[in-house]
Amino acid sequence: MARNRFVFIALSPLLLGAQSPPQSPAIDAADTALSKGRYLEASDALAAAAFGPDGKVRDDFAFQMWEQISPTITNELDPAVLARAEPGSPPDPSWATRVAAATPHDAIEEIVRRARDTSIVILNEAHNSPRDRAFALQVARALKPLGYSILAAETFDNDPAEPGHASIIDKLRQDGFVRISTGYYTRDPVFAGFVREAMALGYRPVGYEETSKQRPKEGGIAPREKAQAENLAAVLAAQPTEKTLVYVGYSHVAEAPLQSHTGKIDWMATRLKRLTGIDPLTIDQTTLTDLSPHERPPYAAASARIGNRPSVFFEGSNPLILGTYAGAVDLQVVHPARAYRNGRPQWLVEMGGKPLAIPKELVPTSGRRLIQIFAADAPPDAVPLDQVVVQAGAPLPMLFAPAVPVRFAIGS
Repeated sequence: MARNRFVFIALSPLLLGAQSPPQSPAIDAADTALSKGRYLEASDALAAAAFGPDGKVRDDFAFQMWEQISPTITNELDPAVLARAEPGSPPDPSWATRVAAATPHDAIEEIVRRARDTSIVILNEAHNSPRDRAFALQVARALKPLGYSILAAETFDNDPAEPGHASIIDKLRQDGFVRISTGYYTRDPVFAGFVREAMALGYRPVGYEETSKQRPKEGGIAPREKAQAENLAAVLAAQPTEKTLVYVGYSHVAEAPLQSHTGKIDWMATRLKRLTGIDPLTIDQTTLTDLSPHERPPYAAASARIGNRPSVFFEGSNPLILGTYAGAVDLQVVHPARAYRNGRPQWLVEMGGKPLAIPKELVPTSGRRLIQIFAADAPPDAVPLDQVVVQAGAPLPMLFAPAVPVRFAIGS
């Protein structure tokens, strides 16, 4: 199993219902900075705590947080940095052999074909991969003509509103602005863009996360999975004719129990399937990537065969599912190899929006600077439409934003 496949879910201090490790000053400082929209400050504090002088990890929890926060300003993690940080286990040679013998199919076409036969599609993400969120938007676009109209996301804050106040999810529905408080992972401009564009398509966002009242003091995986499944089942029961795209992290997608070092775990999708009697279409996009040394060789073999389209591989008539999720998901997506345009990842360009040059007066004359762009009428706590770190003297990347009045800002 790749590093952190369960650790991210079971132990990360960022996830509701998790068993939180003792907080360090660096983690506390980063969490506070991010809660105020200070992305660069948070990333820098975590990097200083996470890495030793040799580039290797010296604080695993700070490293996990850094992996999740750093891509909010860079869009992608550097595989070379990750390889130095934690070399990980050697690759399984059978993966590349199976990929070489399998046949690639267009992922979106296959998802649409199978989504016609159900009313629930569950797609997962790696929390350190904004590209997964860009693909989620592709999926949302493709499912809309089939009648999918609810976007249920694990990250949406789901606590009830204080008396006399709108809930966080109600505020999102009312004005369409993704705020720092909307959810933890929606603080990423790519995730916020996915949500914003999905709402423009007509999706209604709903939360189903374990609430503070449902969360036992001791935390734990099982209570959280139970609460998530029950909350989501209640949402679906209230809207029995609507179809739902559910967006989750990692193993919540598993519709069959998964073995862990503590025994078998029934994840959210397993419980939801049991509660509703609906067989969901479950899709993993976290296994065959270039973010883990264990998975990089088979990913390279797979991505070399798919051109610029996300794909799923088939062994004969059966989808190829490698690793942890074999027997627990229906499809496993492979994304194209990294490519760049206007100094930004190609997948970011494909989300839509127009390229905008960074105003000259905002370009640093020394050091680096976080440049952000917001809708002109965005509230003070809005998530940026886009942001990028600019280095003095380096080629300038473009920013991307929808065709609305905008304002630029220097971030911290």
